[in-house]
Amino acid sequence: MRGGYIPKIEVACFRDDLPEPQIEKTDDVKIKVQACGICGSEVHAYLGVHPFRIPPLVSGHEVAGVVVEVGKNVTNFKAGDRVCVEPQYGCGECWYCKHDLYNLCTSKKVLGSGGWSGGLGEYIVTPERTVVDLPDNLSFEQGALIETVANGMYAVRHTEIGAETNIVVMGTGPIGVGDYLCAKLYNPKKIVMVDISDFNLQKVREMGCECTINSKNEDLYQRVMDFTDGVGADVTILAYGDEPTLVQACDITRRGGTIVQHALMLDGLSFPYRVHQQHELEFKAYNMYQRKDFELVCKATAEGFMDLDKLITHKYPIEKFKEAMYMAHKRPEPVLKVIMEF
Repeated sequence: MRGGYIPKIEVACFRDDLPEPQIEKTDDVKIKVQACGICGSEVHAYLGVHPFRIPPLVSGHEVAGVVVEVGKNVTNFKAGDRVCVEPQYGCGECWYCKHDLYNLCTSKKVLGSGGWSGGLGEYIVTPERTVVDLPDNLSFEQGALIETVANGMYAVRHTEIGAETNIVVMGTGPIGVGDYLCAKLYNPKKIVMVDISDFNLQKVREMGCECTINSKNEDLYQRVMDFTDGVGADVTILAYGDEPTLVQACDITRRGGTIVQHALMLDGLSFPYRVHQQHELEFKAYNMYQRKDFELVCKATAEGFMDLDKLITHKYPIEKFKEAMYMAHKRPEPVLKVIMEF
């Protein structure tokens, strides 16, 4: 099997002799991967700092492809179907799974880790319940981005948003862009996108965002107050997370407002508890997504409410995996999303 391989820390290579996963269970679906995105977690695995993506491995969890074989108990899919994949499943037995919180299952399996060969390989095998129909008018590259944007859908649909809601998204990487695209579907009063990269801010303007702030060059607090009639954000989404950004989020969110942690953040950061309590801020956090989010993003994209192509800045054939990882890691030029093609 062809694929991108991380044999050890800080080594990435293409191989054409990787073991090809096979159907072992009656509900298994085997998929020939057509496109797979490189996520920040692949870079973390490459650097040896990811908690559960540990080399050697075939990583990759942003997947779209074609079904080539199904287990005998599979009823919803057949060979030839175009699909994308929700790259996780719970144990099915614990309290979380039984309460439809399988994304929080403590025994959850995640594609491209723990011995589950990932989407940077030519084939994957996955349970039927993780497979999602890919609309005919979506490309495989767009299908590989459904996972990225589904993160935003999960966070947004669990956040109270109405016609008078002012939203600030801090960070315009793929997660922040997903937050923006999904929040737009709820028709809030205003969405303000914040970053220090002019390239990323230009990308979100191309996607329709009218309110952007470069917090490196502009007074973030004053600009947010200008956009919100001096009140502050009703909802601030942390799509980038470090201590200064967390402090800024508390400053720009109105009293009684909501802060949503969507970025991965390190333990041990100082938290502005005084402002949090005095301003009666609500602090929420969200982890990954559920199947419903994949279906909603597929539908919105198919109906023309999202243009996922604008997320893609670089495409490589899988044979160029080493070069693609260098681009995703070192970023010698502006990068939003790297897609591998088979």
